[in-house]
This record gives sequence, C-alpha cells and structure tokens, in this order.
Amino acid sequence: MKIKNLNFVIGLGISGFWAAKYLNSIKKRVIVVESNNSKDHFLYKRKLEELGIQVYLNKSFDFREFANHIEEIEYVIISPGISLEHKTVIELQRRGIKVIGEANLGWVNLRSVNWVGITGTNGKTTVTHLLSHILRKNNLNAPAAGNIGNPICEYAYYYQNKNLKIDWLIAELSSYQIEIAKIIKPKIGIWTTFTPDHLERHRTIENYFNIKNNLLKNSEYRIYNYDDKALRESINILAKGIWITSNLKDQKDKECDYWIDNDGFINEREEKLFHLGIFKLRGDHNVQNLLLATAAARKMGLSSKQIKNGLKSYEQLPHRLETIFKKNNIEIINDSKATNFDSTVASINSIENSIILISGGRIKDGDYKLWVKIIIEKIDDVFLYGEGSELLKHYLQEGGFRKNIFIFNLLKDLVKEVVKYAKKHNKEVILFSPSCSSFDQFKNYEERGNLFKKLISKSYLN
Repeated sequence: MKIKNLNFVIGLGISGFWAAKYLNSIKKRVIVVESNNSKDHFLYKRKLEELGIQVYLNKSFDFREFANHIEEIEYVIISPGISLEHKTVIELQRRGIKVIGEANLGWVNLRSVNWVGITGTNGKTTVTHLLSHILRKNNLNAPAAGNIGNPICEYAYYYQNKNLKIDWLIAELSSYQIEIAKIIKPKIGIWTTFTPDHLERHRTIENYFNIKNNLLKNSEYRIYNYDDKALRESINILAKGIWITSNLKDQKDKECDYWIDNDGFINEREEKLFHLGIFKLRGDHNVQNLLLATAAARKMGLSSKQIKNGLKSYEQLPHRLETIFKKNNIEIINDSKATNFDSTVASINSIENSIILISGGRIKDGDYKLWVKIIIEKIDDVFLYGEGSELLKHYLQEGGFRKNIFIFNLLKDLVKEVVKYAKKHNKEVILFSPSCSSFDQFKNYEERGNLFKKLISKSYLN
C-alpha cells in the first residue's frame, strides 16, 4: 500500500502558489497543474520549482492526469473557479479522493486562531478591509485574507514556519470558497447582503442562499444586515445572531442591536458609541458596512473609543466609489468593483449630483429591473461598452428609459467621448459602475478599473 502523501494543486494563481508552498513546507509531495501559461504563471512556476515542486503548465484538468497516482493522493486542491460539477471532480470523488479548496487547507492549520468569516453578495470586501484596519490600528495582528487578495494559505505558511502571531484572521469568503469549505467554523460570521449572483455556477437562488448560510450556521456568533430585504425576510429561518440597521424606524421593531439615531450617532442597544461623521465613505451601503464592522469589533471587546480611533485613518479601497479626478466642477468616480446590478444601484443612490453613468462588460444573471428604475429616476446619460452593451440598452429601453444612450465596443473609445460630452454639457459626475463582470475584455475588475483610471488621467492631461 502506497503512502498517501501526494497533493495535487490545480490552478497556479496566487492561491494555488501559496497552497503549494505551504504543503511543501510541511513535507508533503506536491504537483501543480495549470491550464494556461502566462508570464505570471511562468514566474510562479520558477519559484516553486526552486523549492523542488513539480509544476506543469498548459495541462488540462483531466482525470487521466491522476490515474497513475490514485493510491498516493492525499488531497486534490482546486481553485475556486473550478465547479464541483466538473467531470474530473466528480470522478475523483467517486474514486474516494478528497477534493478541497485552498481555504480548507488553510483552515486545517489555522483553526486554533480566532476567525471572522465574512460573506455576502456585495459589501464583503469593504467590511473585511474595514474591520482588519480597525483592529490593526489597535495593535492587534488581524490580517485580511481569503477572497480579498491574500490567500489563507499564505498566513498558514507564515504561522507554521515563521511563528507568525495572529490575533484574528479576517477572512472574506466567496460562495465559491464556502461551497467546498464546509469545515470552516469561524468565531464570528458576518453576512452583508444577499441578491441573485453567480447563478451560472450555483444554478438556483436557493442553492446560492444555502451556501452562504452554511458559513453563518457554522459560526459561533453571527452578525446580519437587517437593511437587506432578503436577509430581513429570512430572519425566522436564520440562526440567532446580532442584527444591524442604518434605518431608525427598523430598530423600532426591536430586531436590531445596532442602528443610527436621528442625531447621527451609532447606537449599541441603549448606548451611544460615536458619531457617524468620523466615517469618510459615502452611501447608505457603506454605513451598513460600518455597522457590521462595529458590531464585530465590539464582540471582540474593543471600546467605542478604540473603534473611533481606528476609523480616523480609514480610506476608501480602490475601485469602490473611488474618486479619481475632481476639478472644475466635475468629479470622476471609479466603481469597477460594481460587478452586478445591485452594486451599481447602491452607488447611484449615494450620489446627489447630475450623473453620467458608464456600464458594460459581461452580464451576470440577476434582476435588472431596479437598476433600470433608478437610472430612469436619476440619470439622463448612459454610456455602454463591451459584450453586454446591446442587451443593457434593450433592458433600459424596454423599461421606459427615453434619454441618451451611447454604445461603444471598447472602454478606451468610450472614455474619449464621455470626457468631451461631460465638458460640453457641464455634467457634475462621471460614474464608472459597470454592473457586469469584467471577463469580456479584462481578467478582473482591478485590471478594468486601473485602465479606466489611466484613460481618465490621459484624457484630462490632453
């Protein structure tokens, strides 16, 4: 009988790189398989091969690659982008092979650490970053990890091999990660929002809801957003927890533990904590994010003064309602992180001035009707680009939008014209809030947002 000490890592993005490096550091045999061969993949390949790890690029995720190793395989670690319905995953599991995600692997080594698991359709990155910032400003080592950018296995590696001290691990967990990581049991679970998203992967809204809910059910303490309609209407079926609201009248229902009073103070039940004026981010959705982070920080034992001091230095994350230009009565906002209709609705609602909206990309499954409604109410000019532009135009016109719609194939061509248009018509705000995924023309929303910023900078220098 062969020793089960061989681990396959499928996918050589940043999470696959750290999964392989961590496994190698705890004396496991590792083989990495990646279907592409970009510059970044070659860089990761070289670094891992220096550690004695076998790396294969340009190889498909096919069961035949594993057939000769079945008796030796301990785990197959798949990237979040691989569906559990993939035929190779199904065949591996049928053969008794454990198929897990990078987050599972990190959990096994870090389960003695206090975890905060944060999920939700929108808002989870801001809450993760905000909570991590507040804790770090109060001398706690509380790294932001998971879907936010730094893989959990990166911290597992340093915790295991470099004696890294972690007070709290603040983990943003996407539905893709939770789906395959049912073993993760955070000390605190936070659910920000819930609207239809990723249905091309999860098939039904019920399945998507249940995946998110699994994280909360596994958490020792739970924090929910009462302002989110779907969560509020599910209050009787969700596990008991703490509820926040930015709406004072909702607090009167006695469901909520944190709210904003008429004087702008954040209240924790019968206690005033601090004034909202300290918080720099715009929009009701960001007030909800603040309340969620505050409730978690209080559960950890921080005082209102400590939270307030942490907030003083907090700045908006890139690509989330990020003001990138403000001059001569015009403000240009990069909201590339808005990858669905609901994100754009929240962004539009946070702005009072006259807006030109830029949207486009690959359309996700989801309800676009509220998106159309808010555009009709608040926007005169819509600039669309990319794969979904014609369908977005159809949604708008079908819904009754009778104002200006301009269509472009490429974002760079659109930006040239939108800048001219805004100057000519004295518009106050250009809002780049795509409402769609980036995958028609970009590898992620960061690349898309960075190009937008570069194009705007170039346009206003000319």
